[in-house]
Amino acid sequence: MSGEIVRRGPFLLHFANSQQLTALLTRALAEAPLTADEFAVYSLLRLTGQTTPSRLASDLGMRASTMSHYLRRMTANGHLERTQHPHDGRSSLIKLTPSGVDATEACFAGFGNAIATFRRHLAMPEEKLLEALDIMNRALTAAWLELTTGEEPSA
Repeated sequence: MSGEIVRRGPFLLHFANSQQLTALLTRALAEAPLTADEFAVYSLLRLTGQTTPSRLASDLGMRASTMSHYLRRMTANGHLERTQHPHDGRSSLIKLTPSGVDATEACFAGFGNAIATFRRHLAMPEEKLLEALDIMNRALTAAWLELTTGEEPSA
């Protein structure tokens, strides 16, 4: 059996890709102030500027409890500013503090090296890959909704 090519289904392939991406970013960000997972949270928050914790969690595909863990650490590090949501008393708005932005930007060199190296080895147009990954993301989101609520998402 050794040497044979094993055809993996979408879940095994995605799992393997996730493991490889984590290893790549962990190596690339070894000298940076944030871990690969933290960098993802900080990066999206830097891009959005200000959002709600639930929206940030949703955009990253995280459970709310997992996001709360990140936000507590970010607050403790002085990297997160939280204000009351003006239209929803049960929610808050969050954004990076200047030191949070600095921590994010301190990761750019390592991340830039990782993505440039990845792009050199990508054997298809990046836009096509992004389209396929977006389709997978929507299918996973719909499957999660269906399995957890019994509802099929609207198109």
